[in-house]
Amino acid sequence: MTTQQTAGKFLFGSHNSVLWAWDLPGEENLPASTVTLPSDQIVLLIPVERFLSYRQNGIEYRIESGSVGVVNTRIARTELDFPSDVDAILVGIRHDTLATMLESFRPGLLSSVRDLVYHSRARAELSARSELAAQIVPAMRQPLVSGAARAFWYESQLKMLLAILCFVPASGDEEFFCTRQKRLARMRVTKAKAMLETRLDESFELSRLATEVGCSASYLSRTFSSTVGMTISQYLRKRRVEKAADLLGTGRYNVSEVALEVGYQSLSHFSKAFQQVKGCLPSRYEAA
Repeated sequence: MTTQQTAGKFLFGSHNSVLWAWDLPGEENLPASTVTLPSDQIVLLIPVERFLSYRQNGIEYRIESGSVGVVNTRIARTELDFPSDVDAILVGIRHDTLATMLESFRPGLLSSVRDLVYHSRARAELSARSELAAQIVPAMRQPLVSGAARAFWYESQLKMLLAILCFVPASGDEEFFCTRQKRLARMRVTKAKAMLETRLDESFELSRLATEVGCSASYLSRTFSSTVGMTISQYLRKRRVEKAADLLGTGRYNVSEVALEVGYQSLSHFSKAFQQVKGCLPSRYEAA
């Protein structure tokens, strides 16, 4: 790859490499650039933070932030004209290398990617995700390895790009919804446990707790049991008894005082719960 101006630099490889990466850093006072891409390549044009504009064969293109432009140089020599303040990374790979890499995944590729790689489509624009800005772009500009390991590093970044850009989403809107629901359920259970921990000496109200974590009482009961492996009442009893055992172990409290400290108004109810959890009456408990 060559440029008629000096803006930008190779991050990895060169115009003769199977894989290369070129950085246009978006710095002020840099000249506009005309980049001549190697032939027989697939080149990814990645905007950084904002849109990327360029001209190709006299036609102006604009790649919005959150998308990636793809150019196929297999058909003819390709020159791209960039403005002086362009902030982007270009990643190129030989066409035949990419075709071989993706062959076994061909049925799952986006149709635009299949046309680009296997049917000589000239260009495409692919939707990306936040991983580009948050992970891949910084990883390309500041690799964590040096020497021979850099080849593995940049190949791994390319494969991450391809995984994000090139495949049909899983038929799994249901799967995505399910995953999201499981995450929310875990968050609510974690929040419920934290609230219970601060209220071991208070009477338990399921409806109040459910309202505070943002769901119905029946939903909270069900998800808590499936996540923790015990009901909320069983969990609360366990934590109250564990706290009671800690207090008894200090030798500073008698059984009646400890019962009140962990929310039991009835000494007989406390003694029964303690025996169920610890296997002995609180009056006979000795801390390890």
